[in-house]
Amino acid sequence: HRTADQTVAFLEKLAAHQPTGDVYVIWDNLNTHYDGPDKRWTQFNERHGKRFHFVHTPIPASWLNQVEIFFSIVDKRVLRHADFADIAAAKRRLLGYIDLWSRELAHPFRWTWRYVRPEDRVRRAA
Repeated sequence: HRTADQTVAFLEKLAAHQPTGDVYVIWDNLNTHYDGPDKRWTQFNERHGKRFHFVHTPIPASWLNQVEIFFSIVDKRVLRHADFADIAAAKRRLLGYIDLWSRELAHPFRWTWRYVRPEDRVRRAA
């Protein structure tokens, strides 16, 4: 969900579907995932008995990039333009693709960024 309003609407549905117990929401660093001047998440949590726990991933979360790359691949090859008869059909299709990926398609992703120690940056600039 790209807008705060869409995210609030989604979490309202989640709260209705899961009316009791703690709910942990793992946020990336999208700007709408922060409270903002209107305190949207604080107010949301107060409306729902303070049972939502919002956890932010670290800003330099390169490990998360790998997951996002894989989710993007699954979205393009399995989910986009798909029309499933029911949840079981979607589950079969997703698990089938993950099995195919694991057996035949998986490969290391080529990373273009590499860490340079701060002291090496100074030497290189000199």
